[in-house]
Amino acid sequence: MRSSRFRILTIALVTLAIAPVGFAAGFSIFEQGAKATGMGGAFAATANDPSAMFYNVAGIAYQRETTAMLGGTLISFRNEFTGGDYEFPGPGTTEGFEDHLFTPPNAYMVIPVGENATFGIGQFTPFGLRTHWEDQDDFTGRFVAQDTNLKVFSLQPSFAWKTSDDRFAVGVGVEYRVSKVALERNIPAINPFTLQVADIGHVALTSDEINDDFGWNVGLMFRPSETWSVGVTYRAPITIDYEGEADFQQISTGNPQFDGLVAAGFPPDQKIKTSVDFPAIASFGIATTAIPTWTFEFDAVLMTWSEFETLVVDFENAATPDLVNEENWDDSWSYRFGANKQVNDMWQVRLGVVWDETPQPVENVGPLLPDSNRLGLSFGVGLKHGNWRIDLSELYLPFVDRDTLGQNQDNYNGVYETTANLLSMNIGYTF
Repeated sequence: MRSSRFRILTIALVTLAIAPVGFAAGFSIFEQGAKATGMGGAFAATANDPSAMFYNVAGIAYQRETTAMLGGTLISFRNEFTGGDYEFPGPGTTEGFEDHLFTPPNAYMVIPVGENATFGIGQFTPFGLRTHWEDQDDFTGRFVAQDTNLKVFSLQPSFAWKTSDDRFAVGVGVEYRVSKVALERNIPAINPFTLQVADIGHVALTSDEINDDFGWNVGLMFRPSETWSVGVTYRAPITIDYEGEADFQQISTGNPQFDGLVAAGFPPDQKIKTSVDFPAIASFGIATTAIPTWTFEFDAVLMTWSEFETLVVDFENAATPDLVNEENWDDSWSYRFGANKQVNDMWQVRLGVVWDETPQPVENVGPLLPDSNRLGLSFGVGLKHGNWRIDLSELYLPFVDRDTLGQNQDNYNGVYETTANLLSMNIGYTF
């Protein structure tokens, strides 16, 4: 009985420990403005609409009219898992995500102050994750993760100043970030009477509504000539401390004796605490308008995911030992190229390409987050009529197929195929 209790408790601890991993899995959301998204996110050196508060806050210094902009991105995922020539879940196994839409919003407003300064305030969602597997009770990876839902909300007041000759601008922002996460999965154990794996419980982790902290960002823009622009920006890392509750529910196996053994050692509901380090984001961009009616930009973006080395979970129950998990994520780069064509006074057309590296080591690729490198293609249009402006873009983001190579830390091995579509829209009005 002691061995059975220890096994159940160990599984429960692991269940809770992986819950916040969705925060640091390379699922940043870089699509915070439809114009920038249409250009593949290459916007640090252009930054000529209010979403500059996310891409390069210095850019708002050049925006000399009071402007409000509201919009968001509609994100849909398709993921398919196929078991490979590994012990579990084995060849022929296929699983997939439940259909769902993830809709991070954004809103911005810029207000010129005097001739050389601009104040702005923006709301955006820089990180997010949803992995919700179909047929959760029968899903072969249900002991790793069934449903993970991460939400992040950021509010940022900003200030930027430019020189009178427009050659140089600097901007700063203070970011207030709020986050919430929820995770569900089943708990397994070996039935001593049948020697088969059985579902003996379900655990749901839900953090408090408000888990928050502050950060900052700075941006620089330099225009050495009328046709060239350079942008550099840095968003500082933020560490958020989380508090939440774990709800454990026992599942009957139909064997009264086994259920009794499970009940005797089943973990109680309890509170937990942990903290997660969000990465710093550094961008460098160069843009040119040397070809009339065209803007071209190339950006390199670094995310310091290597800060996420370990995850420590602190349990309220003194009898439950704290757990330390080694994660060992890597820093990752994305490379972005975009083009904007001014067709006439009303219309603009945009194209973009992005290559985005995953920070996730192969041993951590699993049902909680099957991340991979990705190559994206984008297209967008902009319409300006009077004081109104509408921007639309579509980013098609197929992921490189990711094989766990038999190295998954939960011994759940196979190949993940993922595709994302991101439809962005913003409506702006100049006062």
